[in-house]
Amino acid sequence: MKKAWAILWLVALLMAHQGAQAAPLEAIREVLRHRLLPPPDETALANLSEENLAQQLKSIDLYTQVFTPQDYRAPLAGVGMWVGIGAGLVMRNTEAILNIYKGGAADLAHVPDRSRLVAIDGQPVKNLDVQNIADRLRGEAGSTVKLTVLQPEGKQKDFLVLRTVFKPLDVELVPPGTQHVVRVRDFSSGLTRSAMRATLDFLAKTRNTNNTEPILIDLRDAPGGDLYEAFDLAGLFLSSGTPLAIIKGRDDYSMEIRAPGGPKYTMPLVLLVGPETASAAEIFAGILHQQNRAQLVGQTTYGKCSSQTDTLLPDGFVLRYTNKEVFFPNGDTCSGVGLIPDLEVDNNEIDILPRLVERARIFFP
Repeated sequence: MKKAWAILWLVALLMAHQGAQAAPLEAIREVLRHRLLPPPDETALANLSEENLAQQLKSIDLYTQVFTPQDYRAPLAGVGMWVGIGAGLVMRNTEAILNIYKGGAADLAHVPDRSRLVAIDGQPVKNLDVQNIADRLRGEAGSTVKLTVLQPEGKQKDFLVLRTVFKPLDVELVPPGTQHVVRVRDFSSGLTRSAMRATLDFLAKTRNTNNTEPILIDLRDAPGGDLYEAFDLAGLFLSSGTPLAIIKGRDDYSMEIRAPGGPKYTMPLVLLVGPETASAAEIFAGILHQQNRAQLVGQTTYGKCSSQTDTLLPDGFVLRYTNKEVFFPNGDTCSGVGLIPDLEVDNNEIDILPRLVERARIFFP
């Protein structure tokens, strides 16, 4: 699989540093031996040790992690009020890119979305890793930080950002000009589908759309989330009973997922995707694309059509590991390859939303 993009959401509170408490190695081996997909190599399990445990686990399964009780943050723990600059940090090679949350501190300071971070409080970030950059950006609500950024159009500028408490949105309405763009940042269980429906109904009511005007769904900042929420979201745009995917697990486990009933949206769809589009977001995009329900514009996605689960270990440790693989109805999976857009754009365009919207117009009826 291609090199993973380092993604760290800076809006959350600083998690505690790992202490000296020893991980329960035998319990980790037992869980992985009986539940990991695919089954692990016994030699690799036997060689697990406290030294470089994180790297050893990744050599067994790229997405397996062990958390101390202090470090663990459940997948849905971000739902609620967060503290920070209101941005996600994406590392592309040596460039740090800020994905701005609507209503967050950086947005209120008018920092352009997908700006390149150049310096923090006058200190250059070049050659710093993601953790060092994150440490410099963190701070308590009410404190300020000066961000020097290279804006998407190429101009460098300083912004003074007042760190705040705010509630991020899974679904944001981001209209450049007159075109409707709905940005999905996360697939949160029981939340994202209803947020999408509320957003589309709002557009229909306030902008006199009649379910025929094209909608762009921006998935460039969506690293994943709840697998079944992705199925539910895809089901909003597909007729009842349409095959969505097949979930496979250990011991010949297999389950077919089909679109549920209920009201459907039939407007033309274009999905904006990129290297950070992963996991549940890729599965959502892949389902609609395979069913000829949506066109893809952007760059090849991350390449992860698997699902992880968390298991509680002794002493409060938590093990996260891969337990399911998702296949599309034709038998394909995006794992290791990603989704290839119908219209690919270069690195100069992928971060500029108005330009992507303009390129996507070739698919509008």
